[in-house]
Amino acid sequence: MAKNYISLQGKFYLSEIVNGVAGVMRHIGNVPEFELEITTDQVEHQESTSGQRTTDFVLTKTTGVNFSGQLEEVDAENLKYILSGMTTEVASAPVVDQALGTVKAGQEIKLNGYALTNVTFNAGATPVDESKYTLDAVFGTVIFHEVIAEPVTASYTTGAVSSTTIASDFNKEYELFFKGINTATGSHMAVNLWRTKKSPETAFPLIHEELGQYEISGQALSHTEKGLDPTLGLYGHVVNIPAA
Repeated sequence: MAKNYISLQGKFYLSEIVNGVAGVMRHIGNVPEFELEITTDQVEHQESTSGQRTTDFVLTKTTGVNFSGQLEEVDAENLKYILSGMTTEVASAPVVDQALGTVKAGQEIKLNGYALTNVTFNAGATPVDESKYTLDAVFGTVIFHEVIAEPVTASYTTGAVSSTTIASDFNKEYELFFKGINTATGSHMAVNLWRTKKSPETAFPLIHEELGQYEISGQALSHTEKGLDPTLGLYGHVVNIPAA
């Protein structure tokens, strides 16, 4: 008799839901761990006729479906998803005569941009020689090596960058789809969660010894219209696809 063991691998996709409609599927990259958890709130009733106070009925009041997993690929869309943020494309722009005040030797100063080009500094009307400072154009910082008597101004052009805010967008919903293969049997498994909302609670490590992994978690929300179809279910369904 064949053993129905299971060992799943596969691809995960998210589709942003706008006005109740799931949009284009987006593959979220390698996902080394992912699991579903079914929760319930139950009330147990004990009978009082046998003298044993046994449980003779269980009322299930509420149900829930939670998910948790890890993402490894952090493109712009995944970063926004992990951080519950909003992404803005910031265009290149000129900055003229940004006032830095009187600078101190050894003090590192942050300018207003990244990937800077055409950077110059003036002390009053006099240009500051490049030997008097060290510029990190990528991060937009500068260290002056000596005190400059007059107030310093900076002029430069900022580079185009992508900016993602942190913990600023908690309302997005996504349909989740899993295309799985059971490597134990060669069959396939599909999983749909009709409506999911990610929890804003997460950890975002900034230092790594190996490849970074980013934890995500959240819950599936019920879809009452799909729940009317017993093959679809309120939260979603699992479809077993036999091996060809």
